[in-house]
Amino acid sequence: MKRLLLTLMLLPATLAAQTEASDSAATAVDRYLQMLNPYGLPKDSMLVMETVITTQGDPDTLRMTRWFAEGEMFRVEVRHDDELLTGLCSNGQNRHRQYNSQNGWWEDLPQEELTAMLVGYDWRGPLFDWRRKGALLTWNGTSMLKGHKMLVVKVVMPGMYDRNYLFDAQTGLLTLVVESATENGTPARIRGHHIEWRSMHEYMPLGESLIPSLESFVRNKTLTVLATTMHFEKTDTHLFNRDK
Repeated sequence: MKRLLLTLMLLPATLAAQTEASDSAATAVDRYLQMLNPYGLPKDSMLVMETVITTQGDPDTLRMTRWFAEGEMFRVEVRHDDELLTGLCSNGQNRHRQYNSQNGWWEDLPQEELTAMLVGYDWRGPLFDWRRKGALLTWNGTSMLKGHKMLVVKVVMPGMYDRNYLFDAQTGLLTLVVESATENGTPARIRGHHIEWRSMHEYMPLGESLIPSLESFVRNKTLTVLATTMHFEKTDTHLFNRDK
């Protein structure tokens, strides 16, 4: 009986601590997204991102161009020299396509497949709109990284690997993402897109947004570096509908 009473007495404090931890995790994530300002695109303008991709041990350099505009319009093209290797495109409404490099043409793509593939290209990152996506945030306290205090948030999101996000305690900026080979705590098969860790080195202010301009990640024990320049252009809706 005494043990039961003690448990009941401690329960409110435990729940309060859990709520406080949950709030701390959400605060760290929302603070970062507020600085990133994913909705900060100027009206009638589209964000254009030019990225040079270099991979350790690979002499070839890839160039990725991404266009983003209001209404969830986007286009992604990855090229080697002038050859188009990979492409994704959506007009934000009823036309979603993927470039078929073997056949050399664009083909229709279901919305759900497009959404899954876009995660690796979307400048806003997988935490964008985390509440609607059903992500579970867990506060994992703090740690030190190269002399800087980090706020650590574990993120479990349906259909994705579990991740630890490290935010700089002083600036609030996302610095490192460590990806586990688990999904919702259960060991998962390592797939080709699994990234062991991803680091954001530099952020560049553009308009009212703050966007990573230098990133690196390790996949299959191989380091890849992405250097991005970005600017705004007047929105061209035809770009998100055409196949060339």
